[in-house]
Amino acid sequence: MQMIHVTWKRIERLVENLARAVRASGFKPQCIVGITVGGVFPMALIAKEFNTKEVAVISARSYSRKRQGKLRVTALPNIDLRGKRVLLIDEIADRGTTLQYISKILVRQYKVKELKTATLVVNKKNCKHWPDFHVMEVDTWVVFPWDERS
Repeated sequence: MQMIHVTWKRIERLVENLARAVRASGFKPQCIVGITVGGVFPMALIAKEFNTKEVAVISARSYSRKRQGKLRVTALPNIDLRGKRVLLIDEIADRGTTLQYISKILVRQYKVKELKTATLVVNKKNCKHWPDFHVMEVDTWVVFPWDERS
């Protein structure tokens, strides 16, 4: 299987470009939410770009190794997001189903005012639910630096 290995240096550039795209849109997030495990890294870097400590994490998993299974949300944050602008971040939208599912939770349960989604990468061949913002498109498996030891 062909793979793309993304370095930490490239992650930094992708995050800078992602932050630039969010700013250019005029969207000003009041809270940044990352999806574990891979979305935590870009979430932290984006939070630095926006100079905010208003962050939260949602634990969700649908992949075991390279196989996608049923999405399981295992932890939701105890945070008040009612009426806020929220940026939901993950490292990749392979099919986009995780972003779509968690977006519904944030809108329905947390009553966010405005929600935007962002990923570093989109699988342009598989993705059915594209994020509002992304900076790289692929059609193959991506190995992120935090996945190197898996």
